[in-house]
Amino acid sequence: MSDTFDANTAPFNERTLELEEVGPDTYLSVDLWRPKGNRGVFGGQVIGQALTAAAKTVSSPFRCNSIHCYFLAAGNNTEMIAYEVRRIRQGASYCSRLVVAKQSGRVIFIATVSFQRPEPSVLSHQYVMPQVPSPESLVSREALILRGEAEGDTFKADEISNLPVETRPVPQKELKGLPVNAIWLRARGDMSQLGHCHHQSMLAYASDFALISTALRPFRMNSPDAKHKLSMLVSLDHTIWFHEPFRADDWLLYVMESPRTASGRGLAFGRIYSRDGVLVASTAQEGVARGVDLGSDHKTIEFIHRITSREADDRAKL
Repeated sequence: MSDTFDANTAPFNERTLELEEVGPDTYLSVDLWRPKGNRGVFGGQVIGQALTAAAKTVSSPFRCNSIHCYFLAAGNNTEMIAYEVRRIRQGASYCSRLVVAKQSGRVIFIATVSFQRPEPSVLSHQYVMPQVPSPESLVSREALILRGEAEGDTFKADEISNLPVETRPVPQKELKGLPVNAIWLRARGDMSQLGHCHHQSMLAYASDFALISTALRPFRMNSPDAKHKLSMLVSLDHTIWFHEPFRADDWLLYVMESPRTASGRGLAFGRIYSRDGVLVASTAQEGVARGVDLGSDHKTIEFIHRITSREADDRAKL
């Protein structure tokens, strides 16, 4: 299929987020993906499944407004994960759930999830969406790998092509070395018949792509003259705030930045925009980020960050 062919009408694979009810407010995953080279299963899938589990205990019209997650231990893909949901509070406007994920009786992940009854608001502001090339003008990550323009091999490209989410990196030649990144993403397949919870859970899954690695971009570890070598990159926590409804099977722009890497940890923030420029979700993630100096003196790399006006931001590329 051509990279610029934009149809997205194939059936959506719900198995990625599918859960089996095994007891009162207790659910079991039916599918887990461990990426090649990872210590454990993909964290985004655990987040998406945890949100799915929590949503099963909430009635309409409540929908998730935030989820705060902690990764406590690596999960494996040889045993399905059990999600236990605890109903912490049920209010008129908000309700809260605690999700505890276990394997072999050991807690590997916890999440607090907040749901809100939709309400109108006269107060509204947002950062403007950056001007970037359209997704139709870009190619997928797996295509870049096969062209030799991105890190990976044929196995990695095949692995990515089988994921339920498609990503198209935004070129950033003039921004190399800066702690910023951007990708277009969308779920593969038609989700028009699924409820908003499915779209939120699918975006939760996808929000784990490329976020924490933004904290490594200043070090350019893949360049021939790299001064550092990565020894560990593992998620510690992950937070998502949902601002507006959206379609996960339509293109969304994920803009990421990292204000700090230090003390063996990296921090990154993300903004997710619908194609028409609405900021629909925000993310934050901290992870273990350890590296080795390759014979160079250690020093802190500093960048200037400023909030620009709409006119200046309209001219900016990121």
